[in-house]
Amino acid sequence: MSSRLPRIAVIEPSGGRREIDVTPLPFRIGRQAENDLALHDSRISRSQAQIVGSGDTFLIEDMGSRHGTFVNGQKVLRQELRQHDTIDFGVPDSFHLIYLGQQATLEELLVRADTPGPGSAGPRELYHLGVLLEVARTLGSGLSLEEVLATVLDAAIKVTHTERGILLLANPDKSLAPTVARSAQRGTLPLATLQISSSVLKRVASTRREMIVSDEGDAPPSDPQASMARLELHTVIAIPVDKLPVIEAGDATISTRQGELLGILYLDSHKPSSAFTELDREVLRNLAREAANVIENARLFASSRAKARLDHEIEIASQIQRQLSPASFPRLPHLEFAGSTLACLSVGGDCFNVTELGNGRVGFFVGDVSGKGISAALLATLLQGVLDTIAELDLPLEQAATRVNRYLCKRSSDERYATLFMGVLSLTGEVDFVNCGHVPPMVRRASGEVTPLTDGNVPVGMFAEAQYARSGAQLGPGDFLVVYSDGVSEAANTRSEMFGEDKLAALLHDFQGSTVEELAGSIQQAIRSFASGAVQSDDITILVAQYRGQ
Repeated sequence: MSSRLPRIAVIEPSGGRREIDVTPLPFRIGRQAENDLALHDSRISRSQAQIVGSGDTFLIEDMGSRHGTFVNGQKVLRQELRQHDTIDFGVPDSFHLIYLGQQATLEELLVRADTPGPGSAGPRELYHLGVLLEVARTLGSGLSLEEVLATVLDAAIKVTHTERGILLLANPDKSLAPTVARSAQRGTLPLATLQISSSVLKRVASTRREMIVSDEGDAPPSDPQASMARLELHTVIAIPVDKLPVIEAGDATISTRQGELLGILYLDSHKPSSAFTELDREVLRNLAREAANVIENARLFASSRAKARLDHEIEIASQIQRQLSPASFPRLPHLEFAGSTLACLSVGGDCFNVTELGNGRVGFFVGDVSGKGISAALLATLLQGVLDTIAELDLPLEQAATRVNRYLCKRSSDERYATLFMGVLSLTGEVDFVNCGHVPPMVRRASGEVTPLTDGNVPVGMFAEAQYARSGAQLGPGDFLVVYSDGVSEAANTRSEMFGEDKLAALLHDFQGSTVEELAGSIQQAIRSFASGAVQSDDITILVAQYRGQ
């Protein structure tokens, strides 16, 4: 049974990191100052969680918190903790913890360094080693990333009595690039002129094992002395800087996958060196872990900042889309409109509008861009702008559709297109329309009969040479025209069943109201009831028109 206290690393929202002992037990965590670990975030509960246990087994328990306690991304009520488990509290951009377990700390290595054992180096050398470890242990979170890594390199150089140290970080293509280089005199070395034993780097990167090549026989089985001889090196040390292992869960098993290689801690010297003790090696491994933690925390912080910027930009795009949607609809004695759009993500790929054309005529359209997310939203915004501009020209509908199609074909990729229904309602109830691959709208007669408008053409943005044909229908007094996107018919419930056109037709047939607002509201309510809270995979747009007669 281990008597060493477990430790946790506290990662602050700013990216700062500190380590603390889990004591006393139970170890209480929450927003209140009375907790053993007080986390100053108003979204975290006053009494969030506690760590309990003894010996080698420690567990975290949720204390009925508002947002929950998560271990490795899974919400838990009570969970045994394993080394390197991550602990979060159900809110973004907040504190998170890393359970370090009962592994040896730098402070404990310092104590060991002051108390030499059999086979170790002399007390004077170990005391010097202990001072260096204390420097590494007290790295402050206020330092920049480069300053922290430089401090780690300085400590590693003095531990090994080498002449220089280089930290190489992995690029996205897995190649290694020198990032920080230091001399034994604590000076920064120019990266452009560095010469490094490439054979050692390749071996460590491929095996993910440390390598120490020295005059004392610590060479690996495959002798990489070609580059060492060329560089006249007597000592080369390379330690992999690994990300924490990744825990994966299968159907019935939990496995651990080796973490990503973040880089290599490389040291060398032209002078002969003495043999390296196990304490020397453990110190170097600990320094490599410190470097990995610093690098990963910096990446997480940069990723968090980038995500915050992206979220802000998406919110701006969402506001622009809302402003482009019609705030009100024309109300004429013979025509009324109502409509809405609901994006399944922060921004949507649907668009619609209604425009008065004069002489009692009203133009309208509903568009649905293929795909979802930002790219679909950008094309939807472009489509809406083009359609609003063309509406002012009051062109014949088939010519308008041709212009929109050619415009999109020039400015969008082959994978991006849009379905579009555009029409004009006249004073006499006549509907002229062009359907460009859109789901067929439905006419609900005053008698209750429901008829789809099935005539159609290809979507816009697919074929630049496409030609479009106009169709027509006649509305009578009290008739409704319902134009919608396929997010309505494809709305799904928790059993993955779709709402479908039959349910929509039945709803229209049974409708007992008399206004466009009532019919649009009935459709929206029917979809909500059917979905039962299921997350939707497509935008939902509804436009309802009613012809009241002359």
